[in-house]
Amino acid sequence: MQGMYEDHGVRFMYPHTWEQEESEDGTRTLLTVSEPGGTAFAMISLDTECPAPVELADEALETLRADYPDLDSYPVIEEISDFNAIGHDVEFFSFDFLNICVIRCFRTPRRTVLFLAQWSETADGEGLERIFAAIRKSFQETDSDHELGLGSAGDDED
Repeated sequence: MQGMYEDHGVRFMYPHTWEQEESEDGTRTLLTVSEPGGTAFAMISLDTECPAPVELADEALETLRADYPDLDSYPVIEEISDFNAIGHDVEFFSFDFLNICVIRCFRTPRRTVLFLAQWSETADGEGLERIFAAIRKSFQETDSDHELGLGSAGDDED
């Protein structure tokens, strides 16, 4: 992992050979990093309106369920950047391939962060799973607490 994204008050690492895209829609910034060829990607949404994490995580799951009604999902809690992220581990079949999707969401005093990573279970499926875990682990907020008049960051799972 040599690539680094640093803007919009956040920083995270990703494989330097991967492509990175960014778009904005009102209060939401969407960051995407994808494997060349597009078979695996991670999407990170930053929303400064701070919607409830449980709502965003469930909305992402229901969007997948609309396309893949037979998917299997498992609730998950994971610590990301000192915040409790809620979400789902998801498995579904598409074109005879098992697809894995990881959904994680948490709120900070500045934004709600949604991570969604998806890949097909191939010979390198475990390697991709480790890459996406490393991307989540490397995530940091870079804006300082005093900009918001806060003493320290707190988490809020709603």
